[in-house]
Amino acid sequence: MKKINKYTIMLLLLLAICLSACGLEASTAEQTEAATATPETTPHDLPPLPSDTPEPLPTETPQDERELYIVSIEGTKYRSEPVSEEINVLGTLSVGTKVLCVEDRGEFMLVELENGKQVWVNSWYIDAADESLAQQRAADYLQARTSRESYVPMEGEPVYYCIASVLNCRTEPNTTSTILYQIVTGTKVNIYGRDNNFYLCRLPNGKTCYCSMDWLSDEATFVQLDGAVDLRVFLSGAEFDLLFASSNNITGKAMYPAIPLLEEKTAFMLLEAYQKFQEDGYTIKIYDAYRPRSAQIKLFDIVQDSRFIADPNYGGSWHQRGRAIDMSLIDLSTGKELEMPTPMHTFNMDAARTSSSQWTEEARKNVDYMTQVMTDAGFGTIETEWWHFEYTGPGQYLHYEIDYSSLWTRPVSEYVPKY
Repeated sequence: MKKINKYTIMLLLLLAICLSACGLEASTAEQTEAATATPETTPHDLPPLPSDTPEPLPTETPQDERELYIVSIEGTKYRSEPVSEEINVLGTLSVGTKVLCVEDRGEFMLVELENGKQVWVNSWYIDAADESLAQQRAADYLQARTSRESYVPMEGEPVYYCIASVLNCRTEPNTTSTILYQIVTGTKVNIYGRDNNFYLCRLPNGKTCYCSMDWLSDEATFVQLDGAVDLRVFLSGAEFDLLFASSNNITGKAMYPAIPLLEEKTAFMLLEAYQKFQEDGYTIKIYDAYRPRSAQIKLFDIVQDSRFIADPNYGGSWHQRGRAIDMSLIDLSTGKELEMPTPMHTFNMDAARTSSSQWTEEARKNVDYMTQVMTDAGFGTIETEWWHFEYTGPGQYLHYEIDYSSLWTRPVSEYVPKY
């Protein structure tokens, strides 16, 4: 074997070093290229890593299961205790006010007002918002009274008429029970039956109560006065709720007898509108017609605002001359009053025609329709009361202070129509 000289060994070492350097350079280049290359996927595209902490479940808003009720009688009193005493009255509620039932004790219900305050209200004055529940409660209320041993039913639920100036409607068939409401002369009620010396009645507002038999008659009456018309016989299909002739008004007292009079020409104009309403499926509900000056004075003393109650010292109102009427409309198919902007005789700007942009669409539509029919018949309006219509043209006037005791009352069977 030939010996490898030292020069050959040095040449081989040099060649090995060169080859090693070339390999390192290639590896570094590959790493640099890999580091600077744009990845095909990002970390956000990758599925999340498993976690031992479970995801929180969505929270549910708890449902308020308390029943909603709506006030059905204007001026409903709310109390600190479930008893009918004036000392525990905290305030009053308007028709349409919504409350939530907290506790039902039968005659009284603990309710929560919109401001969160909890108070007591007599259940007679509120209706369940749910129609089926309202019907069931009314049926239960009636059943409890017609099942008493002292109750004697009357066939056909005949219509009777109030012949008292003001008649108390009570919770029980006796003169010591709570007075729930008052009706006035000529008010029509349906009679379920009698209990002791009281009739169990259904009022025009659908509520059930007891009224003394002594002041209800199966024949209506009317009054005669030259130049005037008693609307109870002139518009036999109209409804009447003469608020100022009962305690159901801002004075808390009846101010004059419930005899809805109008001057004769004005009455014929109203008849024209009434017939149009009937053709369209409605009837008139009359809240006030002729109003004596003495009542106007009492009202103005309370309201003190001539926008809503005309100052009797400066001409007064057309009501005093038998030329004005406060009214609403009843849907004949349902028997219910149409939606209107406010309760009757709400003496503030909510009731003003100039506030119509704030009314609901339905209320505005109903007022517009009623106004169109009444103005077509010759009536005018005033800006501050959606319910008021008046005739200011030529013709006769009624005396501003009629002596009601001088009016001749006769049974309706003797009435001779004027048209």
